[in-house]
Amino acid sequence: MRSHLQGVALKLQTVKSHQAMADAMKSTAVAMKKMNAAVNVPTLAKMMAEFERENARTEMMQEAMGDAIDDALEGEDNEEEEEKIVGQVLDEIGISFGEELPEASGMKSPTNGIAEASPGKVAEPVGAGGGGEDPALNDLEARLNNLKR
Repeated sequence: MRSHLQGVALKLQTVKSHQAMADAMKSTAVAMKKMNAAVNVPTLAKMMAEFERENARTEMMQEAMGDAIDDALEGEDNEEEEEKIVGQVLDEIGISFGEELPEASGMKSPTNGIAEASPGKVAEPVGAGGGGEDPALNDLEARLNNLKR
């Protein structure tokens, strides 16, 4: 008897889910009917076809313009002219690629790019300790040296 009641309950639940599905399908059908009434499908198809034609036309025109620009900018003597103009501009501002960089005298550059400190030598700022150009600077250096002691 108990199994018979469980079978009936299962059938009842199946009928309920079928009813819910039917209600959902009904509301979907109503929404689709309203959309069909609101949207003019032939006009939409016509607009899409026109857009496709215009898009293809634009692509062809863009390709033709690109080819025309490439043909206009192409030329064997353009590279020589460019080099000549660049050379003139560099000469006007005083830059030359032919010059070599002067080597630093008395300094060896390490191969790994890190400067190695020599024992007993202390790095000094530019203009430090050389001839007393400014008395205020010399006074500051003396005070700094007193603080270091």
